[in-house]
Amino acid sequence: MDDPVTARGVERAADPRVWGSAIGAAGGCVFVLANRGALAGPAPALALLACVAALAFYLWRVWWRRRTFPRPAPIGRWAGLVYLASVAGMLVLIRLRRLALGDAHEHVLPALIVLAVGLHFLPFARAYRTPLFARLGLVLVALGVVALLLGLAWTATATSAVVVLAGLAMLVLIGLWAG
Repeated sequence: MDDPVTARGVERAADPRVWGSAIGAAGGCVFVLANRGALAGPAPALALLACVAALAFYLWRVWWRRRTFPRPAPIGRWAGLVYLASVAGMLVLIRLRRLALGDAHEHVLPALIVLAVGLHFLPFARAYRTPLFARLGLVLVALGVVALLLGLAWTATATSAVVVLAGLAMLVLIGLWAG
């Protein structure tokens, strides 16, 4: 994997830039599929169609299209520890939401999950020398905050709509990153 190689992602499935993206893509799909049911009217069907389109875009860009895989950047010395600490922090933050908001605000849990997922990506940018993580993390943090505020001030439907948008954003940003 040292020299740049032109190939399809499926031919380089062992490359962390390919298989690792599948984790984010799965998360994006979960955000959409788990929250679209709270939307009104035709919005759930439209969210599903948008998810299928965004997933197809991701699959094309990351797994099927031929592209050049440059030499991987060397990962930071503490990348493994950063990964474990970030994932643990994300899980703790999701769990602590009940202490901060109580049971009365259960409808904003998806917003807090988006926020926690976004925050957990931010340290990866430096540890793995991959700017995508900073961009993806910042977008998810912003959408998580918006979803949280809308859910607390307005309606649970608004929270779900923004969480669906966050899932679509994940799929599209990961697909765009594949260059």
